[in-house]
Amino acid sequence: MIFQEQVDDRDTVIFVSIPALLILKCLDDDDKGICRSFFPPMFGEDAKHESGSEDEANTQYVDKVATHKRYLELIKEYQKSRVRSKNMFDFFNLVERSILGINDDETT
Repeated sequence: MIFQEQVDDRDTVIFVSIPALLILKCLDDDDKGICRSFFPPMFGEDAKHESGSEDEANTQYVDKVATHKRYLELIKEYQKSRVRSKNMFDFFNLVERSILGINDDETT
């Protein structure tokens, strides 16, 4: 199912696809700070929110150290794979298409 169909059908997969695309943009240093703003534990930081908010209770269950460690591993693997790619633009598109579940035959 292509992304437009996911949006049109209100497919729940979109709730995984959008954050994954944001993380991909972050790996390419092109997310304009969105990931850091919405999920600081990814960067080993505490969430910045108003005291007593509902978000504060929810973030106590996020292990920022483990989350940041996993993000650093992801950066390392992404960069290693990107360097092996002959064309960085094509590599980004390949990963993006994989996230969206787009096959080659769906684009023609």
